[in-house]
Order: sequence, then structure tokens, then C-alpha cells
Amino acid sequence: MSLSAPGPGRARHHPKTSSIPQRRRPPAGRRLLAAVAAAGVLGAAVAGCGGGPGPLAGFAAPRAVRLAPDGRLLVTDLGTGRGDGKVVAVDLATGRRDVLLDRLPSTRRSGQQYADLAGPSGAAMAPDGTVCVAVGDATRPAAGFSTLRCSGGLVADLEAYERAANPDGRELASNPYDVAWDGGDGWYVSDAAANAVLHVDRAGRIRTVAVVASMAPFGGRPAQGVPTGLARAADGTLYVALFGGAPATGGPAVVVALRPGPDGSRSRPAAVARAIAPIAVTAGPRGQAVLDYGGGPPDRDRGRILLVDRPADPGTVAASGLDRPVGMARLPDGRYVVAETDNGRLRVVSLKGTG
Repeated sequence: MSLSAPGPGRARHHPKTSSIPQRRRPPAGRRLLAAVAAAGVLGAAVAGCGGGPGPLAGFAAPRAVRLAPDGRLLVTDLGTGRGDGKVVAVDLATGRRDVLLDRLPSTRRSGQQYADLAGPSGAAMAPDGTVCVAVGDATRPAAGFSTLRCSGGLVADLEAYERAANPDGRELASNPYDVAWDGGDGWYVSDAAANAVLHVDRAGRIRTVAVVASMAPFGGRPAQGVPTGLARAADGTLYVALFGGAPATGGPAVVVALRPGPDGSRSRPAAVARAIAPIAVTAGPRGQAVLDYGGGPPDRDRGRILLVDRPADPGTVAASGLDRPVGMARLPDGRYVVAETDNGRLRVVSLKGTG
């Protein structure tokens, strides 16, 4: 399933196509403290997020956010669609912004269902400072999309891997969404169009970690998995948000856990959370925090953050009223940075009932 944005955009249908948000219009407008002893300092630093002055303002189309090992916030920006995607590191304490990857492929003529804008999506940093980003667009073959690009010069061709391996055995399409460092010498990549989680090592070798051709075996609605957000826990468990496509009808979508084997063996996913359309996941106060996109393309302000303690837990709504959110990162003070790409903004959200 390829990923595209909800909204009233043109619809050139592809059998492996579902909807996730991307920016459709031009925008309107060093480190985190190791221990945030004074939450007021961090609060002042991010007070302007979403429109006014502040370190998180001024992005064209922010897509995914993630805390880097050095404490900075990684922000992936789709740009305006003129080959100007980028990955930026933001120090929320000082306001400093460093562009880590620039001039990434982006286009306003993607042909994806509900969306014209496509390009860089999720990014992650290894402890040595290497940054890798997934660049996706399933409708532009051989145009520099459907790749994993790293600051050391590595470019892994995920489109070529899909043509050669076709992990889910369905239509040949690749649209990578998110990236997570594997804790060693490589990267996990969610490929939404291929319905697979892949691994890329630093030599550029690609292998399939898991196939999620359907959510039904995990208690989700009978739809293609569409893996999106990734999060790797300290014990090596990899959490994968299965977006499931939109409109989100016919039951829940799921978040699954994988335990990839060191020998390269494929992992058997197990469901750990359910939501309408989970699109990002990260460690919560106890279990997982799940970012729920909240519905189909016309839906506004139905996004939310769920806190889930265990697989059977339906989850507690800790934040609501989010407008088609697509990325989430937890700050050291317990708040969350959330990306709303369609609005061209990043929001800092305090959770209800978490102290």
C-alpha cells in the first residue's frame, strides 16, 4: 500500500494505495538539556511552536519527529515540492537549528491518491551521528524516490528491492515511511507500499524483517497493514504502527511488536495496541504512546494520543483534537511534539491525567 494524503486532492487510484497526510499548500507563515531540571526553560523555548517565534516554527511541511541520541529533536520537512526536502536537528533549549540533510527529493506532482506532495518522511540518528531518512513516493519510479538516504553517502534503492523480492507478493510498489536505528550497525525501514518492515545495513544490503500484508491475523480490520511509524525499545523490540489505510472503517488497526533475530531471520509480529489509524508510536510513561490519525481523509481534529499499558488495554485518551497528526516525539518533561503536516506546524501537547 502506498501512502498518500487525505484531502480533496486528485485521485489516481493504485491497488496498493491508502491515505496519510501530506502538505497540500504552501505554508502560512544543541542539544536538549540532558535533564530538564527546570521545565519552565523548555516551556519558554517551545512556546512559539506552530506559528509564532520559536525553534519549531517555520517548517514548510513537517512530517516526522524523533529525539536523537544527543537530545536534539529531528524534524523531517517535506519542503514545498521543489526538491527541497530536508532533515533538521533542533536544540529546544537554545533554539539552534542545524540542517543535517538537504535538497532531498520532493515533488508536488506525486500522483498519489489524495496528495500531490511527497518526499522525505521519517528520519533517525545513530549514536555516531549518522542520520538516515526515508524518501517515499510510489508513483515516481526511477526518480530518486523510494530510497533510504544517509548522511554518510549511503543510498539504498528500496524500489529495486521491491521489484526483486516483492515481500508481500502483491503489486510492485515501494513507499518507505519511517526509519529506526537497529541498535547496532543498520536501520529498520517501514515500507508502506510493500507492506513490509525492512533492514538496511551500512553496506546497503537490504533484507525483509517482517511482512504485514493484512492486519486481520493481529485482530485488526481485514485490510492491508500499511506499516508507518517505528519505535525501537531498549530491549531491542521494534514497535510498528500499522496504519491500515483510510477511510478507517470495519474495525481497528493495530500496533505490532517484532523481535528481529540477529541471524537475519524474519520476525513474527504480535499485536500490542489498537487504534482507529495508528501512524506513530513511542515509549509512554509505562507502555506505549500511540498517535492515532483518527479517521479518513475528510476528518479534522479527530487525531489523538492513546496511552496503552498492555496488549488487552483499549488505551486511555491522553490528548485529543489533533488535526490529522502524522509524527510524535516525547520530550524529557513528559510533553509531546506532534506534527500536523497539512497545517504546516508542530505542536507541543501536554497529556491529560499524567501529572
